[in-house]
Amino acid sequence: MKKLKSVLLVDDDETTNFLNRFFVKQLDNDLPVNVVHNGKEAIDFLERGGQEESMPCLLILDTNMPIMNGWEFLDTFEKKFDEEFKKNVIVVMLTALDVKETTELALSNPNVTDTAQKPLSDLKFRVLINKHFS
Repeated sequence: MKKLKSVLLVDDDETTNFLNRFFVKQLDNDLPVNVVHNGKEAIDFLERGGQEESMPCLLILDTNMPIMNGWEFLDTFEKKFDEEFKKNVIVVMLTALDVKETTELALSNPNVTDTAQKPLSDLKFRVLINKHFS
């Protein structure tokens, strides 16, 4: 199992981003947490790359955003990045509604590792991190 090195929060809701960042920082105050507000900004962030330490290994992705939503992000992510890159990113799709069809659709995407329902909490983050990282 891999070590959690950084997190990318992809959500247009400032309150959600603030809370999610707070929960991650409670688990590890030194963990880099980057925030973007839509799927296009997330693709741009990933394409820029930068230092390997800042590349997210956990990407928390909202489904409903302006400019490029979570589904459109997944389509673009699939086309733009090679398999080696994609296998190093755990994508957790967030949904505002606990709808079985949305969860099934998300999990049917080969780039989505897990789903979670909004709002996340420190306990939900702890469970996600323990499930996917050592």
